[in-house]
Amino acid sequence: MQVKVEEIQAKGLSLEEPIKSSVLEEALKDSAGYTLVRSAPLKVDFRKVSGKVFVEGRFTAELEVPCKRCLKPVALSQPVAFSLRMESQVREGRSEEGDDDEGGERAGSFELDDADVELFDGKTIALDPIVREQLLLALPTAVLCQDQCRGLCTICGQDLNEQECGCERKAVDVRLAALKNFKLQQ
Repeated sequence: MQVKVEEIQAKGLSLEEPIKSSVLEEALKDSAGYTLVRSAPLKVDFRKVSGKVFVEGRFTAELEVPCKRCLKPVALSQPVAFSLRMESQVREGRSEEGDDDEGGERAGSFELDDADVELFDGKTIALDPIVREQLLLALPTAVLCQDQCRGLCTICGQDLNEQECGCERKAVDVRLAALKNFKLQQ
């Protein structure tokens, strides 16, 4: 999905487009069992101000995710909202890579003000990479099927939410595990 900058009028541009499932699946391919069920359309607003393009977007991805403790599939509705400042890659006052600029900094150096800036070719804004990146940033690091999920037995693998397995599991503080075999001589 691409938007031509020349299509963005003074009043802005609002779009609502379906997101190709391949775009989101590409983002999720290395995300430990996250599976796309469906996604809501991408709603995105563009504004041009002083040669910069401001992009605000939102969508929701319906995912199936394994529980962090017991590995049961969990349905997750993940809202994604983003706000970006886009600037042309051809920026005035920037020297070529490898040269020192006027301030004595190496070309390609990074300023704090540039942290929220995305670069584009000056003519078109590709939304697919933005959607992929924003979905990955919005994903939770751990999803539980329930707050009190007991997980799997570390010895036999039994789901402890369904029934107790009877294995003797002693919680050993790993910091003190080396002392387990320590014997004092008298």
